[in-house]
Order: sequence, then C-alpha cells, then structure tokens
Amino acid sequence: MDINELRIFRAVAQEGNITKAAKTLGYVQSNVTARIQQLEEEQDTKLFYRQRKMILTPSGEKLLSYAEKILHLVDEAQKALQNTSEPKGILRLGANHTTSALHLPLVLAQYHKAYPKVELSLATEFSGELIDKIKHFQLDAAFVKAPANDPDIVKELLYEEELVLISNSDYDDIEKVLAKPFLMNTKGCFQRELLESWLKSIGIHSVRYMEFNHLDAIVQGVISGLGASLVPYSVIQRYMGENKLRYFSLPAEYKTIQISLIRKKDSLMTSAFEKFVQVFKTYSPKIGVSGPIS
Repeated sequence: MDINELRIFRAVAQEGNITKAAKTLGYVQSNVTARIQQLEEEQDTKLFYRQRKMILTPSGEKLLSYAEKILHLVDEAQKALQNTSEPKGILRLGANHTTSALHLPLVLAQYHKAYPKVELSLATEFSGELIDKIKHFQLDAAFVKAPANDPDIVKELLYEEELVLISNSDYDDIEKVLAKPFLMNTKGCFQRELLESWLKSIGIHSVRYMEFNHLDAIVQGVISGLGASLVPYSVIQRYMGENKLRYFSLPAEYKTIQISLIRKKDSLMTSAFEKFVQVFKTYSPKIGVSGPIS
C-alpha cells in the first residue's frame, strides 16, 4: 500500500465512480480499476460493492478513515515545507451560494492579484456538504451558516446577513406576498429552512416553490412577478433606487443569519490562508466582519 494507491482509493470513494475518479485524478480509467483491484488483493479484502455506484464495504469505510488521515498528514507536510513568507501552493475554499456570488468575486480577484503563486479553487455547495468536506480534509476552509460548537471545527471569522422578504414593487400587502410562490434554492438551503420556520410560526404550513439555484435568476424572477423570495438584503441593495422591488422586514428572531469561515481544528494555518483572511476583511463589501473567534 503506497500513497498513490491511497489517493486513488480516496478519489473512487469520494466520487462513487471509477470514470469520475479517473477524470479527477487525470488517470486512464483502466489504471484506476487495476490499482483498486491490486489494493484489494494486497489487503485480501473487498473494499467496494460494485453496483451502479462504487459503494464502500465496512473494510472500505475503515480504510477510508485512515487514508484521509494519512493523506492529510502528507499534504500538511508539503504545506509546512512550502509555508514561506510569500504565500504559495494550493488553497481550497468552499462557500454557500450567497457568499460565493456576492462577497467572493472581488475578494478572490484581489487575492490573486496580490498572491499569484497561490492556486485557488472554490467549491459552491450547501453548508452541510461543505462542513462534511472540511471534516474529511477535502477543503482547507469554507464559508457556511455558523455551525454549532464542534470540537473539530475552528471558526476563523464571522459576519452577519440580514434577510428580507422581497416581492415585485406592485405589491404593498405582505399577506398577498405570502400567498405567492417562493423562488428559492433547492432543499438544503438554510434561507429556505428559515423561511419555512417563520411561515409555520404565523400559521402557514404549505409553501409553493419554484426552485432556482442562482441569486440573479431569483431576483429577476421576483421583479417579473413570478413570486416572492427570502434573500440577504445585500443581494437587493443595487436595485433599491430603481423601484423594481419591494422588501419587508422579518421578526427579529428570523431576520439575521450568521456566516462563519471555518477550518478543521488540526489543519495547518498556512501563510496563504492567513493572507486570505486579511484580504477578505479588507475587500468584502458592506458586511460586518469580526474575528478571530472561538
């Protein structure tokens, strides 16, 4: 068993598919298949159930836990050796859809300009998926809905977003707005979960959805009269002088969400990551950033 075999094994486990794993690794598919078979023969155990997807067996689950730790240590060693005063190497970030669309384009552009030797990557997913990737060493850091205290997670900085109910400017009666369909991200979005909690608190238990996975599409849909939505106020600020939208405030217990930049507790604080935090605090527009926090 060598490091390369473990990387191949981890990729197949993560992708659940030989073809996708080969593409991710830049390998020929037959090579990946052969290395998995070789690893199983060496360990004299079956690591995957070969169905429509490659599903880990109990032995595979056990090996994956060790593989992630071993590969993390190898990656950390490489980062430590590269961790000079001039940031370089790979910085793998994740963000929820709102942060990715609103606050990161300018930040990443300024960061790349200042530190061109750092290879940046950004995964945009829901908070639960990002937290899982942090715990499995697949990301260096991620912006997520502030998680509950977790001994494995460190929150490096925190900012707040104010949520507002939005509708076409023709509507000034919130009761009529609440009767319309809601344009929201697919299930798993924390804004959608908060919307449902608020609506239930005022006696509305059935919600009609039109699912969109892009903030601009949601806003344009609301402007055109398709329905209403619940979005951060920062999303609609640029529309406020155009008389295209109307917004309504929420009760205090539902109007604010906290977003944290998190990392795994035992991960190395590289100069590339430290500089990213500094750049975010400097260039992220119109949000209250505080940190570091415990």
